[in-house]
Amino acid sequence: MTRNWVAVASADHVAIGRRDGFMQVCHGKPGPLSRVQPGDLVAYYSPRDQMRGG
Repeated sequence: MTRNWVAVASADHVAIGRRDGFMQVCHGKPGPLSRVQPGDLVAYYSPRDQMRGG
């Protein structure tokens, strides 16, 4: 069964992950992402352009 997720990360971290083929949330903690399965859909919300400063 496909699940839907909303992740929160700065826009620059989302761009790096998309470019390099990985996801990052929660300052790199593995727990939240361990539940995401192949085929699940993920939408990112980016309240900031950069982790620090914007």
